[in-house]
Amino acid sequence: MRSRRVSLHLLVLAVALAACTRFTIRTRHDPSADFAGLHTYAWLPLDEADPADQRVLDRAVDARIRADVERDLRGKGIVAAGDAAPDMLLNYRIASTPGSSARGGPASGWWAGWSGSEAIYRENYDNGTLFLAVLDPREKRMIWLGTAQARLLPHISLEKRLKRVDEAVQRILEDFPPR
Repeated sequence: MRSRRVSLHLLVLAVALAACTRFTIRTRHDPSADFAGLHTYAWLPLDEADPADQRVLDRAVDARIRADVERDLRGKGIVAAGDAAPDMLLNYRIASTPGSSARGGPASGWWAGWSGSEAIYRENYDNGTLFLAVLDPREKRMIWLGTAQARLLPHISLEKRLKRVDEAVQRILEDFPPR
C-alpha cells in the first residue's frame, strides 16, 4: 500500500514538472558563420520563401511573431535594414504534428485489487512547432535555426495564444546570436 502511494506521488510530481516545461527549445547554427557581423535584418520576401513558410491563417499570430522577433533583436542591437542590404534574412514556419502519450493510474473494476493492475490511459493531441531561421542573404542558406515545440491548446483564448507566442519567441532567441 505504501509503495502504491509513493508511486502515485512520483507520478503527480512528474506530471507537475512536465507542465512547468511549456516548450521544448532547440537551436542549431553553422559554426563557420560570422554572427558578430550581424547588425541588420530583413524578412525573407514572400516570393523567395517556400510556399508553406510565412503562411499563418491567423493574422494576429503572424503579426505577433514578427513584432516579438523584431523587439528581441532590437534589444540586442540588431535593427531592420530598411532600404539597405541586410546582414541576415529572417523566416519562420509553424507546423503541427499529431502526438500521444500514455500514462498509468489506479485501475478500477474487478481487477483493481491485483498487484500490477494499473490502468494505462492514452491521450492524443497535436504538437505545434515554431521554426525561426536566420539566413545568409547572399547565399540564401540557413546559418541558424531555433525551434519551440509544445502541445497545441485549441481551447485557449486568443490573448493566451499570443502570450504563448511571446514566450516561445523569447525562449528561442535567448541565445541568439550564438557565442
